[in-house]
Amino acid sequence: MNSKTSPSKLKKPLPASFFIVVSYENEEAYYRLKKKAEDSFSQTLYESKPLPKWTHQFENFLDSPIGRFTRILSLKRRISREELPSLQTQCGKFQTSLRKSDESIRILPGYLTPYNLVLASTEEDLHRIYMFHGVFAEIIYTYQGQKWIPQAPSSEFFKHPEVIYFFTNLRESYVSSLEKR
Repeated sequence: MNSKTSPSKLKKPLPASFFIVVSYENEEAYYRLKKKAEDSFSQTLYESKPLPKWTHQFENFLDSPIGRFTRILSLKRRISREELPSLQTQCGKFQTSLRKSDESIRILPGYLTPYNLVLASTEEDLHRIYMFHGVFAEIIYTYQGQKWIPQAPSSEFFKHPEVIYFFTNLRESYVSSLEKR
């Protein structure tokens, strides 16, 4: 008996919603970043109000202080998930250039899908998966039971109700846009 089975076709996932988390001290630096992001990526879709301060578990060992303010910019452009390392590289260049006016600025790119929210990182850790070019991917939330569930190793920032609310609304908008395709 010679039965031929055709290999199943691999499907490329749908484009993801692209966002950046920005921690800063100087409002002018933030607005310069927003302009750079819009010029390089696309128009802003949603912009959060100022949110609780983003923190880092090893804050005392960082090369610069962490700013008092944090915002999230969601951009209109949908991305392929494999773009995350190149987007991290570009955001790193923005961060380096803006550090002249705000040494605390930090730019954290990520993407949102109907099922999870992923953040890029240049730091290795047990719960991060290496992509390439020195960039790791970390699942921050999974969407279960009609809500975002923060993963245990996620920064405290992502556990604040205001942050979850922002990403819940972004997900609703994203899913709605997929339904219109």
